[in-house]
Amino acid sequence: MKQKIHFASDDSTGEIEKLRKQEYAKASGYSLDLNTLRWSISDSQSFVMVAKDDHTIISTMRGEIIADASLLEKKLECPWDFPMPLQLPTMLLSRAATAKSHQSQGLNLILRLQFLKLAQHYQIPTVIGTFVSGSPRQNTLLEMGYRFFENTLGWQQSTYRSHRPVIVAALDMKTNGERAINYCLEKLGERPKYELTETVPELRYVRNL
Repeated sequence: MKQKIHFASDDSTGEIEKLRKQEYAKASGYSLDLNTLRWSISDSQSFVMVAKDDHTIISTMRGEIIADASLLEKKLECPWDFPMPLQLPTMLLSRAATAKSHQSQGLNLILRLQFLKLAQHYQIPTVIGTFVSGSPRQNTLLEMGYRFFENTLGWQQSTYRSHRPVIVAALDMKTNGERAINYCLEKLGERPKYELTETVPELRYVRNL
């Protein structure tokens, strides 16, 4: 079987939607309208990465490069009033999903590693994520050097509804980018690397919710 990573093509959007809905239906700590996960304009403006085992998509993650502070705040559903200066543009990682059959292979970490390298290549100063407290990735992100801030408003503005505290995690690439990349490489060890089969695409920005 050929294991590889590449950026999503137009003919794979339906398969990505299916994987997202399948895994987000099992969400813990929040609820959402699964139709929110359908392919959108912001997906087309983003970098959506997929991992394939043979010809089947078994993991995906989206990286949105955002240069507008108000748009970022709308996506986070809270103002950026945290004790960390907001440096733009930023990369917001979201829409991550891995098929249950492959959840022991470290694919979330593999895709995150590729996005951190992408942020490094584009000289993006900050990589951001958001999740409900108690998420399996929480300790991993702390060890990578992310700083955590609570979104006290929670997710209530979109189709997401949080049932636990919401965390905004931010990684300063200048300070901790290398640390985070090295952490990923160390943890992955001898696991399948799912080689990225494409050259780095041209930088583009997300302008829609």
